[in-house]
Amino acid sequence: ERERERERGRKLFQPVSQSEIVLYMEYANESFSYQNHSGGEMMSATTKTSSVPVEERLNSLLISNQFSVASYLDIALQDIIAKEQPADESKLDSSNNEELQRRMAELALQLQLQTQTCHEEIGRIGAELQAILPRCATDIGRVGLGLEGIRLDASQLLNECAQLQNVEVSSSLETLSTLHALRSNLSHTKDILQAAATWDSTLDSIAALLAQPNLPAAVLSLAQLEAGERALQGMPSGLEERKKALEEIRVSVQALLQPQLQHALQTMHTRLAPLQQCVQLYQSLDKMDALQKEYIANRPSNLHKAWFAYRGSSTTGVNTGIKSVLTNDSFITWLPTWYDAVLSLLTEERRQSLSVFGPNTAPYMVSKVLAECFRPLIGSFSTRLDTLTSTNNTQTSNNGSSQLESICTLYEATLQFLSLAYETVAGGWHDVADATTASGTEVYRHIAKVFGQISSPFAPYQQSLAQMERQHSYSSQTLIQKDIQQAVGSISQPTVAALQDATEKLQNLASFVFPMAEAALARLELLTGGYQVCLALESIDSMLNNHASELAVAIQTLSATMSTNLASSFNDMHVSSSLEILKVAGFYQNSLSDFESKTRERMAVLQQRRVTHNMLEKEVSEDSKSFLLPDALSVVEIDSILTKAALLVEENSCRNGDNDSPGALLRLSNNDFTLFPHAAEAFGRLKRSCHTLIFQVCSAVPCQNLKDMSSMDCWTKSSSSLDSLDSYGTLPQPYITQVGEHMLALVQALEPFASSAESLAIAKRVMLGVRKVALQPWRDLFAAIGVNDDSTVLESFMEGTALYDYIERSFDDEDLEEDEITRAQHDFCNQWLDVVGLAITGRLLERILCIPRLSSKGCEHLATDLNYLANVLAALGVTGHPHPLVSHISDLCYSNETKWKEMLKERQPKAVGSNKSMISVLCAVEERFAAMRGIAI
Repeated sequence: ERERERERGRKLFQPVSQSEIVLYMEYANESFSYQNHSGGEMMSATTKTSSVPVEERLNSLLISNQFSVASYLDIALQDIIAKEQPADESKLDSSNNEELQRRMAELALQLQLQTQTCHEEIGRIGAELQAILPRCATDIGRVGLGLEGIRLDASQLLNECAQLQNVEVSSSLETLSTLHALRSNLSHTKDILQAAATWDSTLDSIAALLAQPNLPAAVLSLAQLEAGERALQGMPSGLEERKKALEEIRVSVQALLQPQLQHALQTMHTRLAPLQQCVQLYQSLDKMDALQKEYIANRPSNLHKAWFAYRGSSTTGVNTGIKSVLTNDSFITWLPTWYDAVLSLLTEERRQSLSVFGPNTAPYMVSKVLAECFRPLIGSFSTRLDTLTSTNNTQTSNNGSSQLESICTLYEATLQFLSLAYETVAGGWHDVADATTASGTEVYRHIAKVFGQISSPFAPYQQSLAQMERQHSYSSQTLIQKDIQQAVGSISQPTVAALQDATEKLQNLASFVFPMAEAALARLELLTGGYQVCLALESIDSMLNNHASELAVAIQTLSATMSTNLASSFNDMHVSSSLEILKVAGFYQNSLSDFESKTRERMAVLQQRRVTHNMLEKEVSEDSKSFLLPDALSVVEIDSILTKAALLVEENSCRNGDNDSPGALLRLSNNDFTLFPHAAEAFGRLKRSCHTLIFQVCSAVPCQNLKDMSSMDCWTKSSSSLDSLDSYGTLPQPYITQVGEHMLALVQALEPFASSAESLAIAKRVMLGVRKVALQPWRDLFAAIGVNDDSTVLESFMEGTALYDYIERSFDDEDLEEDEITRAQHDFCNQWLDVVGLAITGRLLERILCIPRLSSKGCEHLATDLNYLANVLAALGVTGHPHPLVSHISDLCYSNETKWKEMLKERQPKAVGSNKSMISVLCAVEERFAAMRGIAI
């Protein structure tokens, strides 16, 4: 390869002669002349676009496979051509040719220098190759000899294998098996003979060792006897005597070891050497279980003394060895200090177990000591919790917390303690993870079991959380209910001041229950961890339901009080003050919506917690080799372990039939499921009570004026000669003019509340279904004409739009162009004007149909009154007003029998399908009105 490169270099860098330079110059002149005539513009463009230096391009071309003299000269001389080309595209003059010749000479000199350099480099490389080739030849020879030797060896092996294929090997295997059996038998025989030879001497020496006493030597001799006894078990005689002798020696050795062990356990806080010696002795006897049991039972003795020394309200000081505890604090504040002492003991045990028991046993010893700290105390712990809750059942503790709050405080302190305890236990395992045979899954299972035992006193409270929440909320809700009742109970007269005071108090109490609900949600998350949440949510739902129901009852009481004699003292302030009651429902709805959203978020968090914990437990149960014991567990992760142990029940179900699973929590977190259905129903009642109060205030004056209108004398009065003398004709009567004036004044009474953007935003959310408060007058109308009260037909008849298919339209609705804010204000006012207008219309029609008889003069008065009301309602600009029946009844006042029958005949074909019910009601109204006029139809 290097020879080929050198040959290529010789071809590329041969010295350039003078004749060749002349030829190159002639070729360049011809090439440049051609470019000036046909490609000047292209050369100019190329020069402008090229940004690579000329020297670099020349060097690249020299080492390229595409090298040619023409291309080399084009690149070398292109800058001169571009610079010297005239604007009129004339030929190059003689001065340009001189410049080109000079440049060509420079290029020739440069090429000669580069050629010389290349020749020198080629010579150097050749010298190196000449030095390398002999060494390469020698190496190749050595490799060849090695390969030949390998080939010969392989050939010899193949020949030997071919010769051995037919040779029997069974005899060799039998020989090896026989030798192995012989070795085993000889070893067993040696053990038997050695045990038989040393049994008596060893047995006799133990008595002297125990008398000295020399426990290490006695333990060693006992171990030898036990090994000998195992070796001599197959002997035909002396088995019972050997067992009896060994049992006596064991009792004697243990009797001597027990005081030494107790002394070592008592002094282990200052000296570990005696305890380590006892460990060695017990290991020799294979009695480590007994030693560990004694060790674990003795380790937390000071903590047990401190626990049982606590007496609650007693002021006696108890010296526990850990610290002197004055027990006059409450159990809630004392328990964390005791937990701190346990953590200190675990930290010390983590270090001590490693040095005493070694890396294989140390991880379990820390967790066993932790379990022993609580084992004798579980019953006492449960009793103290029961005592604490029974005390708080009748009165709150010093810090004002209830029984459930006390349980939650202690449980949270326990979770924090267990989280820190886990770090200590797991840290002990990680310290010796490389040297211990204990797996991470075994340690995790053991820790989880211990934690479940420690938290078992809280299990009854976790399982009965829903019931405890109801008891906890009862006392607080009782106080709130008393405040709600007092807000409206002291009102005796329908004054504006009383209405304003009651409304303000109810607004302040509207959302008072939701901080309690949020606290209940936090307790749900803490004590259940995502299990049995439906039962706990039902208790919160009951709390919210009771509060909304109490507000609704209070507003109904206020409504009944305000409706008494309100017409006589009515003014515009009654309307604006009553509208403030909408904020009560608005505040409750906003708080309920926010709380429900927060609850859904917490349900999603609990669902994710359960999924994560299930994945961890699945990995532990499968003994996955990839499982790594976590360095730490948070309070939330500890809570997941404890709540699952206390609350997981296979058959526990939610309201919608879902089992108590992460999937059920996920559905609870979706918006398509109502979390608090009873609270939603109670809110509906609260909203309707607010609508009713405002409606009664706004319609008090019209209802009072329409109350006795059906018994007025003017309806049956006959025409007289004096009527023609009245130059003004028939005028609207006072009862209807008062109604019209009230409706016109109602607009100004509604506008102050609607002008407040904040109040309007709150009120608009609770205006849905406000028309239902106007249904009662129309129900009375149906009863007056003897028609069944069908809700669908009733609402459609009250709306009146469907009646335009059967009676003539007298007024058209007009749409006004308004900005968004103004339209929102007008829409709110028009909603109430629509409700009051519908109610007044229904009441007026019901009163009209209760008139016993109408004379012709009475019909004239009635038509005048109805036309007046229609004009007033039309002037309000509310869509759908006046009601089509108002103008229709006015027209019927002047209809004769013939016209009436024609109208009924034209309507008869339309009485089919869904229209039949509407037409039947309309016909019943017309028949009743015809009977009042004495017309037979």
